[in-house]
Amino acid sequence: MRLKDKVAIITGGSRGIGFATADKFLKEGASVVLAASSQESADVAVDKLKENIPMQ
Repeated sequence: MRLKDKVAIITGGSRGIGFATADKFLKEGASVVLAASSQESADVAVDKLKENIPMQ
């Protein structure tokens, strides 16, 4: 699945299936917008995703 130049909005993106989906979509080239239950959990998720994905 190639998602270059696509935008994905992922709810529940800070953990579980939402986090795994965000990770996969980023690896496939999509831009990802995360929605989470708190800013703190979103920040932690973004930091983890940045470790796994080379940002441009």
